[in-house]
Amino acid sequence: MYEKTLLLTQDKRLEQSIRLLLRTKKKEVEKDLPLLSDIDSIRRDISQFKNTLHLRREFSTYVKSFGFPFMIIMDYIIDFGLPKEMDPDKRKLFRTFLIAFTILAKGKGYDSARTNIVLITDPRLEANVAGIKAEPAIFLQKLKTQDERVNEIIESFSRENTRVKEYFNFGYILRPEGGDYNRVIENLETIVDTIDCYIQAEERTQRTAGMTEMITDDIEAASVICRATEEMIVVNGIPHKVTKKEREQYRKKNINLIGAITSRTTKTVGERIISTFSAVNRISPFKKDEKIFINVLDSSVIDGSFASSMGSLLGGELAPYTGISLQVGTENCRRLQRSPGFIAVRDFLIKNL
Repeated sequence: MYEKTLLLTQDKRLEQSIRLLLRTKKKEVEKDLPLLSDIDSIRRDISQFKNTLHLRREFSTYVKSFGFPFMIIMDYIIDFGLPKEMDPDKRKLFRTFLIAFTILAKGKGYDSARTNIVLITDPRLEANVAGIKAEPAIFLQKLKTQDERVNEIIESFSRENTRVKEYFNFGYILRPEGGDYNRVIENLETIVDTIDCYIQAEERTQRTAGMTEMITDDIEAASVICRATEEMIVVNGIPHKVTKKEREQYRKKNINLIGAITSRTTKTVGERIISTFSAVNRISPFKKDEKIFINVLDSSVIDGSFASSMGSLLGGELAPYTGISLQVGTENCRRLQRSPGFIAVRDFLIKNL
């Protein structure tokens, strides 16, 4: 998370100055993915396909691999030569990233992250970008796509004004009219330092919270419960007939972890998960590509060991089951994101989009 910077500008001289600044700040700039590092590559792709589908896919893959970028520095206005009805204000690239981030804001894997976008613009448009920086929700309300489901997500998120302001951190730098790039880079350096301080403070808070948020020694190891069929249920690897309460509580082929999955209990819980899979397979075998949900609601307790232990299990003994997803409660998801091993389970999280 927050590892690389995406830099997309047509101003080659400014680009060189920005790269030099980021190098001195020890910030890596993405250079291996053309659609996320080169305006000309984006222009050729949009010219050929008349949409940003490939860009959006590339960005989605990038986020899964690296998490959110440290920042995106991009031209506010770019003329891709599209018909006016397709790009009336020359802000297609900006809108594309805004929509992509808005969708991620509603996903459990990234809902507590922060988006840092720095716009490069001409002085005549300063009031415009300053307005977006001050009230991003107002700009979001004007975004429309051809996908009604996406429009509903945008509309829903835009109503959360405080959340939108916390999630979208906008800055801007003005393209120098008299060639004074030094002043521009000084302004950008201030923005970079501010973002750095914020991220470091967040990391300190998360580390402290991870160490002090709870004492789990007296909580029992989580029970592993899976309803195998209409009539049979497996608890910690032992099958029995479904009771009336269990019938109402558990859906078929869902695996529920109820209790503590902490450094003290992960070994026991892991053994219970494996034995539960084995028992269910004797009754009603899981298909290798079947959708299997492992549920860890907020009523269960996890700590910093959960991500690495679960990641090891999912990538090891359970690797043949390619349809496994984790469904984690909101608070537990926040704890999970603070874990050093979060990357091991990130791709298994249900985004609920």
